Amino acid sequence: MKKSRSFIGAACLAALAGAPFSAVADAEFTLRVTNTDAPFVQIGDMKYPYYVYGMMTSFAETVEGMSGGRIAAEVFHSGTLGDLRENLESVRMGVLEATTPSEGPVSIWYPEIQVITIPYVFQNSAVAWEVMDGPFGDALFEGMIEQGFRAVALGENGGFRIWGNNVRPIQTPSDMSGLKIRTMEIPSHQEMVRSLGASPTVVPWLEVYSALQTGVVDGAELPTVGTLQQNLHEVLKYITVDNHVYSLSFIIVSERWFQTLPADLQQAVLTAGRIATVTSRGLTQVAVNDVLAYFADNGVEVTYVAGEAQQAFREVAQPGVLKWMEDTLSPEIVAQFIDAVRNAESKLGMTPSL
Repeated sequence: MKKSRSFIGAACLAALAGAPFSAVADAEFTLRVTNTDAPFVQIGDMKYPYYVYGMMTSFAETVEGMSGGRIAAEVFHSGTLGDLRENLESVRMGVLEATTPSEGPVSIWYPEIQVITIPYVFQNSAVAWEVMDGPFGDALFEGMIEQGFRAVALGENGGFRIWGNNVRPIQTPSDMSGLKIRTMEIPSHQEMVRSLGASPTVVPWLEVYSALQTGVVDGAELPTVGTLQQNLHEVLKYITVDNHVYSLSFIIVSERWFQTLPADLQQAVLTAGRIATVTSRGLTQVAVNDVLAYFADNGVEVTYVAGEAQQAFREVAQPGVLKWMEDTLSPEIVAQFIDAVRNAESKLGMTPSL
């Protein structure tokens, strides 16, 4: 199955490379941006642009405008060109110009990105933005360039992630014990799940619905809006909101492609990425609370964990992940990240959480 999808994705890319699009033919450069999700999400009777789609379209339109049409940008959603891992590999090889992964697929080639997934490390989104947009974030994302990836937008993958399961409400760390939990293909997430007493199981995003429906897994570690986008609430009984991991949705462009651009067009791409970052963050913040309310109104039991209850999860989940990161990445990058979080909290006038 995986090989079939890879072949189809490669075939689509090969076909597109020779496709006679007039806009592409008239431009000096082509920019294709991909994602696996549908462009809109329906929340009750309201229709929202999906945050990744909004980020992609903002990026594409701004690049075209700022380049004066010298770059022709195209957006491909709904997995048209394969899954995100396949797309990332194509970007790395310079076959595809851009894609929109979370930190999960990125960690396959750039393990250091996992440092941002220390559980319960960010008090809120404002702290995360301060860290991502500051000196630590600059240095972290600069390191991706050696792998052929240039992160030009740092949007949100639904912001803080949630737990969903079909066994029981998750209110304390012991409630996780024995559950088989889907995770992304990111070792730090798997270590977090193990620390909480559950068993991590990697399931590709487009297969999570069937895995929950058939009982292959008891539950899953999920993005809030993406859960609704994929209709996962239909196969979930319980959701827990505890702000355990803040997740990113990047726009990553091929470094090979980026280096073919003249300096003025490189700057247009970077500026468009910054605008797309803000677009994604805004769309996510608007949608998340409405999505959680929709879940509760449609039969899913939603539990919120905060304060002392959240501290109990932090005390159980963090030590194992921190040790794993220090052993696998380096003590230096972990310490630098923690310092960046503390500095951000201080700048924002917050009581330190670490």
